[in-house]
Amino acid sequence: MKLFTVQRFFALAAACALVAIGLSPSPPPQRPGRTAAVPSLSPSQPSSPAGVAPAAVRSPFAGAPVYAGAASPEPHNPAQAKLGRGQLLQAVQWFGQRRRASDTADAQTAAQIVALERVGLPQSAHDGANVRVSIGLALAHDDIADPAKLADAAQTLGRRLSDAGLSAQAVPGSPMLHAVVPLARLEWVAGLKGVAAVRLPPSVRQSSLVSEGVAASRTDVLRALGDSERIPELLRGRLDGKGLTVAIIDGFGASDIAKLREAGEWPAAENTVQIPPNGYAFGYAEDRHGNAVTEILYDVAPGANYRLYDVGEEHSKYPGAMSVNLIRAIQDAAHLDLNNQRLGPPRAQIISMSLADFGNSPGDGTPGDGEARGMYEAIEAARGNGVLTVVGAGNSADSHWDGQSTEGGGTQVAQDFGSEAPNAAGAGVPDEVNIVRLVSELRTGDAKYDDCIPFYPSGLLARLRQFELNLAWSDWPTRWTNASSDYRLELVRWTDAEVRDDNGVQTVVEPAGWTVVASGDAVQDGSLGSLPNERLSYVASDADRTQRCAGMVSAYPGSRASGGGIFGVRIVRKTPRGGHFLRLFLGNTLHAPNYAVMARSLGSPADSPWVVAVGAKSLLDGYDASYSSRGPVLGPGGVLPTVAADTPKPDLTSFTVVRNLSVGYMEGTSAATPHAAGLALLALQHHRQLALMEAQKAAKIPASELTWYTGLAETTLTGVVRPDATESQRQARVQMTNQREKDLIDATLRTLKAVAGKRENRLSEDAVDNTYGYGLLRFDERSQWCFLAQLYAPAASSRHWLIPQYLRAEGETAYDDLYATYRDDCLGD
Repeated sequence: MKLFTVQRFFALAAACALVAIGLSPSPPPQRPGRTAAVPSLSPSQPSSPAGVAPAAVRSPFAGAPVYAGAASPEPHNPAQAKLGRGQLLQAVQWFGQRRRASDTADAQTAAQIVALERVGLPQSAHDGANVRVSIGLALAHDDIADPAKLADAAQTLGRRLSDAGLSAQAVPGSPMLHAVVPLARLEWVAGLKGVAAVRLPPSVRQSSLVSEGVAASRTDVLRALGDSERIPELLRGRLDGKGLTVAIIDGFGASDIAKLREAGEWPAAENTVQIPPNGYAFGYAEDRHGNAVTEILYDVAPGANYRLYDVGEEHSKYPGAMSVNLIRAIQDAAHLDLNNQRLGPPRAQIISMSLADFGNSPGDGTPGDGEARGMYEAIEAARGNGVLTVVGAGNSADSHWDGQSTEGGGTQVAQDFGSEAPNAAGAGVPDEVNIVRLVSELRTGDAKYDDCIPFYPSGLLARLRQFELNLAWSDWPTRWTNASSDYRLELVRWTDAEVRDDNGVQTVVEPAGWTVVASGDAVQDGSLGSLPNERLSYVASDADRTQRCAGMVSAYPGSRASGGGIFGVRIVRKTPRGGHFLRLFLGNTLHAPNYAVMARSLGSPADSPWVVAVGAKSLLDGYDASYSSRGPVLGPGGVLPTVAADTPKPDLTSFTVVRNLSVGYMEGTSAATPHAAGLALLALQHHRQLALMEAQKAAKIPASELTWYTGLAETTLTGVVRPDATESQRQARVQMTNQREKDLIDATLRTLKAVAGKRENRLSEDAVDNTYGYGLLRFDERSQWCFLAQLYAPAASSRHWLIPQYLRAEGETAYDDLYATYRDDCLGD
């Protein structure tokens, strides 16, 4: 038997950058009403195998009955319909049936809290009687794309909520407001004009010593390029990021900063700007994730300037604080206004962001019309202002499933996850429950408990029984249509048989089976604001235990585990139109679905073409980084891609499982991202050296003899106009400066891909690798030629701020020939 260790759990928790969440008191045990759920699949209903990876062992519970329980209530009016048919409506109706006008304020508050706890909402979703919700605006696609109309709609609803004494704020660029609303007023909010839906909000997840990744990346080789004899002496200097700025967008802990700085693991105060989250002090949440990220990046680029943006925590008193702060941080680092218009040169050249969400965009590289829209648009605008955003690919390869919606002409069709995994008789019996297990590293090793989730009462181990589910499908709004296909997402638990004993004669009153304990069931009816996604968040209570897991406690540390439960995911299509591509993410990355698909598990915004998405390669022998999310990007609108993409996702891979003072060991793509971001900063610094070296040739030519676009060739890297510049050349200064920033970022990115794509850095034989991208970002002696190749690359031949090829002196080698030579030297072919 493989022993479970607390140390291993904490290592995995650090890898996933999980935050310990205190549990609300467990609701009193209750026997669910075990009425039949929607019709199960019959063997005659075929399943579609496209996109499914049925490598899992067939569930021993396949074909078991499913009971509706109390988790799928029906709305009584239009306002309740906007709450969906899931946990929010369940809590509203339970409270409404028990509230009395004579109750005191304290009694009503207590009843609201009980209602929220009974439906299993974790503390991350509510604060006492106040529920954190996402309020969708009822806007058409074109109105969402119009910044003025979007802002006006958000402000109008925001004022209405504020006048009612409720706390709300708009998500920049997205048709959403996040709000904190007492349960007793949730139905009133849903009934307001302009509200499309009220739902649980998305969760934003995070993706010393000198980091081992610094040496493994051969950073010293890259640093030394700045001292090359090829560089003029006045421009020469070992690469350390000096003169450049990197922005880190994350959560921070203030109490460790002084210790880290004293140990030489944190940038000096004069080189650091710390931007606090809205309404709080920097590092108030004591989240050390950002501290560890900063440690790693500082190891790579100790000479850089740092802008540290604290996005706070999801439990903030300001609704939706993390997602709002994240978008504003991108805009501030890139020097953009709230409508993503350029205000001036960027404040940072590289953004490192180890944060992501899931199921809130189509997965095709575009934002869609959901909560992620503002983030995607800010990142694209940042790139247009010369800023490269480096993000983690995500840690969801083990906790993801996707596949085509099960066929069938009727309504209430349950998704078949496992017909392709035959039973003992060789028959492909439908399996409509995708069992949720612990990731393989956390299982006991005793096969009879593989399906069990242990129940710990408190502390970090209690995280094991918190379930976060996100479902999305390929019916995203367009200019002409809104989401009209309706799916229900269910969390089910295994319920023991109910047996009556009559004088020693045992009679089965209710057979064992699955019972729905929570559901996400928002409105998708083609109306404005309908979105093709569902989410739910549920904390299991002792009432969810099963006798099948009673003996597992001996296999886990100590004896505090109070047995365990068996849980699964069920997806039901409620409308007759099928054919959609479904994506399921388990937000708790310590959980893995029995039927899992590792491909296409990227989070948002890792699929965006405007970011560098970084995958992870472990430095620890015997432990790989199989959790690292992978591509490819989905087809238009979130469909299964039918052709190979031109470029892979993730873009690059870097190292993880590294030591630091902040968290001990850091794993996940959160650790790989700052390695790649720091190396990108050094690469940009070297490209600035090379560009200035080349641009100096223009200084020998009077400005009047140069065309208008080369007049600033020598001094544009510092933004200073040369004394003899003509008036038209002076007027072109802003345009040239912005173009230079974008061109240098583009050259840097091409170089990083060339270095990672060298034969010795490839981690796969595939030409397009959607597991590792172009390859491992690791430098060697030939890397200098990769930089020079991009200086003269055809893609750079139209740069207006460098001396163009036609001005090269007679007898000098042509750009195309230089590029071909250096490219071959880079690749080593």
